[in-house]
Amino acid sequence: MDQQKFYIVVTIAAAIIAVSFIAQAATFMFIYRAIKRLTGIAASLQAKAEPLIDQAQGTVVTVKTSVEKITAQAKETFEKLTVETRAVAAAVSASSQEISRLARHQAEQISETLDHTNAVLQRQVTELDGLLVRTQHRFEDTTKEVQITVLQPMRELSALLVGLRRILESLFGRHRKPIDQAYQDEELFI
Repeated sequence: MDQQKFYIVVTIAAAIIAVSFIAQAATFMFIYRAIKRLTGIAASLQAKAEPLIDQAQGTVVTVKTSVEKITAQAKETFEKLTVETRAVAAAVSASSQEISRLARHQAEQISETLDHTNAVLQRQVTELDGLLVRTQHRFEDTTKEVQITVLQPMRELSALLVGLRRILESLFGRHRKPIDQAYQDEELFI
């Protein structure tokens, strides 16, 4: 009968430990999904930023080509008509400055967008790290609580049952020791 109770207690403890492991696995799956979602967001932001960068580079190349063409035409016109060339040169210079200013402005906007994206991602990674640390602490606290509330009383019950069995064996046992040997055993124990 004692053996059967011991097996029941051990089975209950094993079930509690198994439930704890299942809870841990579920939490880790949740964390994995959150990290996967964050990775998707980062990839999406990167995919959105790359075309803007490519567009800015294309604009710079276009501006450079336009400036080179306009400069060549201005030289030809200067040789033919000096008066008209001054007016055209001023217009070309103003256009070039405006195009350059616009290109700089676009590059600054792209840089600001990337900085903001980076800051958002860093904040989310920090929040996820905090979540992982809190989850780990909760698992450790749960494990300690299980050890205190389940395993310690089981040990005490086991010790109590062993003591009770020894008492019953000594009271009802068939092999009683002679009185000399019993006192000698007790002296050794003390």
